[in-house]
Amino acid sequence: MWFGSKKQNVNQNGQQFVAHRHKAANQQGGLSLSYGEENSETQKVAANVFKQLGSKLMTGNFGSMMQISKPIAMSLDMSFLHGVALGHTYSNLLERCSKLSALEQIKYISAYYVSGMHCNGEYTKMKSPLDPLVGETLQLVKEDGTQFYAEQTSYDPQVCYYYIQGNNYKIYGNDRLDIYVHKTVNSLTGVQNGRQTIQFNNGAIYKCMQRPTMEITGLVMGERILNWQGKMIVEGPGVKSVISFNYNTEGMLSKITSFFKSAEQAKIYDIVEVDIFSVEIDENGKKIETLLQQGIGSWLEGLIFGEENIWQIDEVKMKWNSPSEVLLSDTTKRQDLIFMRNQQMEDAQKAKLQLEEQNYKDIENRRKKQ
Repeated sequence: MWFGSKKQNVNQNGQQFVAHRHKAANQQGGLSLSYGEENSETQKVAANVFKQLGSKLMTGNFGSMMQISKPIAMSLDMSFLHGVALGHTYSNLLERCSKLSALEQIKYISAYYVSGMHCNGEYTKMKSPLDPLVGETLQLVKEDGTQFYAEQTSYDPQVCYYYIQGNNYKIYGNDRLDIYVHKTVNSLTGVQNGRQTIQFNNGAIYKCMQRPTMEITGLVMGERILNWQGKMIVEGPGVKSVISFNYNTEGMLSKITSFFKSAEQAKIYDIVEVDIFSVEIDENGKKIETLLQQGIGSWLEGLIFGEENIWQIDEVKMKWNSPSEVLLSDTTKRQDLIFMRNQQMEDAQKAKLQLEEQNYKDIENRRKKQ
């Protein structure tokens, strides 16, 4: 098998290139959140939490993960806002776009979205961020000067607004994540909503109109696997990109093998297909879409368009860092997070519960004033 190591891919024009697969990729597709760590204690805690939900789930009284307080043992010293920033790890791909045509721009935009799909799971693995606090903020910066600003505006559902300033582009929008535990108690679904705009210094504007759905299996037993399904749609000046995430591709093998030239490779169920269309409005005001180019790849490997190798999983990640000065509301100043980073876990648990109680009171006060 080729997963987790070098392999030779053959693109549509017969050109070979070396690609890598993510080291934590499951043999049959998806990112293994259990990879490379001793997670038995974390999974025991998770199992106890989710089993307690069983009766509520069966009676339909429970759905959203935000309706329970997760123990500190299930949490990482990061917030939901940190998770949003992780999704923009490869935003430097956009720096290449300012002088390109619309067709070339949307290829790199597609790669930018695909490349960020593994970054949260790779970092969090078996744990999850601390529950958000309404009004908390986050400021981060990269080595190249790219800046990230975000504010949490809602708790359940989790909603934040953010702004990213690069050297040749800016990104702004909101993220909303609704997380639901399945009645099996062994899997959950994360439904992504929210809109995002990318604007380049040359004036070109692209809007992300639709987001894919996250699924995590193995919450209580079995290997914990992260996968994506559905579509992402991006529209720009005269072009449109439809990015399809597939992890059950048995009915698509002929289409996929036309790119990979290998039925074995096509059995990997984290395939990404990208269809790029030109978009015109005719004299009657009707939108006409014409397929221009197709790309293929995996969010755990890379993305190619014909002879163009747009992105690979082993490209250098440009990390986000906290600047020396941040607002008092910055999530890094949360008391529970500070205790966690100092390995004071009992104090962290107490602080977490106190912050959550205050958060509920603040939310209720806001509702009364509306």
